[in-house]
Formats: sequence, C-alpha cells, structure tokens
Amino acid sequence: ASPPPKAPTSPAGGGAAAAKALKAEEEAKKQAEAEKEAEEEAKRKAEEEKKEEERKKAEAEAEAKAEAERQRKKAKENGDILLKYSHYNEKLPIKGGKITAKEIDEHFCLSDVMPKCSIHLSLQPPEDKYKMVAEGEVFPYLAEEPVGTFFDLEADETYYVHVDEDEEEFLKSQAKAKQNFAGVKSEATRGEGCSCLEGNPCASECDAQGNTICKDWANRFAVAKANGWIGYQAK
Repeated sequence: ASPPPKAPTSPAGGGAAAAKALKAEEEAKKQAEAEKEAEEEAKRKAEEEKKEEERKKAEAEAEAKAEAERQRKKAKENGDILLKYSHYNEKLPIKGGKITAKEIDEHFCLSDVMPKCSIHLSLQPPEDKYKMVAEGEVFPYLAEEPVGTFFDLEADETYYVHVDEDEEEFLKSQAKAKQNFAGVKSEATRGEGCSCLEGNPCASECDAQGNTICKDWANRFAVAKANGWIGYQAK
C-alpha cells in the first residue's frame, strides 16, 4: 500500500518562526550595542579618573615646589647682597628682600657727583646693557615697587648698579669741569695719567691728539669722588 501524503506546511506557521528569529536577532544586536556602549562609557570614565588623578598629582607637585621656593626665598630675605658698580664691589644689607635706591645712593654717594640721577639694579652688567640697547632691545632692570624700592632680592646674590645721569645736571657738570680744568694740559704734555685717580674728574676722555686720558670716562665723577673729590656747587 502507498504511504499517506504529507500534510502541506502552513505558510502562517513559517512566517511566525521567521518573525521570532528576526526579533531575537534584533534583541541580540541591541544587547551587544548596549554592552559595547557600557564598555566604552566605563573606559571613558576610567580615562577621566586617570586624568583627574594626574591633574591633582601635578597640582600637588607644583604647590610643593612653589612652597619649597617660598621657603627658600624667605630664608634669603635678610642678609647681605653684593652690589657691583664700576670697579666697586660692596656688600649692603637687605631686609625682607628689599633695599632702596636711597640706601644705595648713600653708600656710593652717587647723587653727590651726579645730582638727580636715577639708580636701578639688574642681574646683568653694564656691558650687556650697552650691547642690548645698541641692538634695539629692552634692558631688564629689576622691578621697583614703589619706584626706588627694589624687592624680591636674595641674600648672597650679586646685583649690578646702573645709574642714569640727569641730562641737565650732566651738562652743568661738564661746563663746570671744563671751567675747573681749563688750564690743565693733556696727559702727553703734563706727563700724568687719569686725573680722576687724583680726586679730580677728567675734563675730557682724550687729549688733542686722540690719546685716551680718562681710565673710566662713564664713571669719572664716581671715581673722582672715591679719590677725594668733594663735588661741585650747582649754580
């Protein structure tokens, strides 16, 4: 006998299975995406936490370094500094990291020989200033607050004194010097050297033949003062 014929597959049953499989696939895909997003979020948070830890560590290190620097500077607020002016090397005391132009002036007698002059300090010597100014650069003086008070100085350090001579007083001193030394002959004639070393500021840097007389023309008044010159009487 022949076997009975198979029952036809129901189209409706096949569609339901396919839909179920598709739904399961979509849910699995969503689950995978959610897990990936959660993983990326966790990674992002971990990176942010790491950056925050690094930032805090850097801040703490910077603060520790700043505090160490504050303590170092505080330990050097009081004591002596070395001031260099021309060929002079003098120690002057500072208090609280400060010294005034007046104190420097009283020690070097700068305004006695250069009335109304301006006194500044720098970490760099005059030769650096001449070079920088010649090249059109700004020379770095130390800050003054208020004007005439130098601060943030450190004991045992070296600073250079720079003096800007008042133009009007400079011309007056030149006229007076020429008057005082009108009868003085040149070095070649009188057989003498720089008169600043004798307590009299040189009237000119060179003699009539162009030979250098003055040993330190830019600082002639200070040199003469150090060697006994009592200055001149302003008109």
